[in-house]
Amino acid sequence: MKIHLIDGEKGGVGKSWIAFVIAEYLASKLISFYLYAADRSNPTAASRYKDKKRYAEFYDESVHYTQFSENIKKIDEPDILLEMASQRTIVLDLPAQVHYPLTSWLEEKDIFALSKANQIDWVRWFVCNGEDDSIQILITSAEFYKNQPTVLVRNWGLCDDWDYFDEHQELQATIKKYQMVVVDFPKLADSKRIKINANKWTFDEAMELGKFGIVAKSDIYQYTQKAYQVLASTQLLEA
Repeated sequence: MKIHLIDGEKGGVGKSWIAFVIAEYLASKLISFYLYAADRSNPTAASRYKDKKRYAEFYDESVHYTQFSENIKKIDEPDILLEMASQRTIVLDLPAQVHYPLTSWLEEKDIFALSKANQIDWVRWFVCNGEDDSIQILITSAEFYKNQPTVLVRNWGLCDDWDYFDEHQELQATIKKYQMVVVDFPKLADSKRIKINANKWTFDEAMELGKFGIVAKSDIYQYTQKAYQVLASTQLLEA
């Protein structure tokens, strides 16, 4: 099984949206998974599935919460991830500014070695919005994850000019050194994405309940197909 870290460290880069789309992709492929939210105050991706009546088919204990903390009373809380990963694939939606408590937990408990011994693989999905601070975070954290596959997600939903990214020599050297997979995640028009987020709809619900017109429904469908194709191209999400 695999644990997919939806990372980016910086807030507002689209981590929860990517986690949501990955969850929708896995569900469309009938791949069993647990969706974990590590931000209890704003669990954006997980909140779509918290109502058991609306999501009875999906829910069946699939949505969980954990926390990475420097508080000694909470430091063991993420340990459950390895137990759960032995049962299903995990999609872990990380909050902003979690790098230190997360990496401390991974290091102090030798989590990567324990995972390998128990046939659990880790995949890091780093969501980037093209800004320099996002790029610098990726560069400085790359060494820590050197033995884990990293997918660098260029989020076109938040940036439509990647010239700075492409011309950044240190970044390009980092991508090459650590053999990162770079993917372009498509944009869904804000008028549709914002409405879907506000109502906490899945894609199916957006099509059924969203009162979108014929063209808008087609746009949403085309978006999901493009996004799913991007995810499938990594060959990292199949169980």
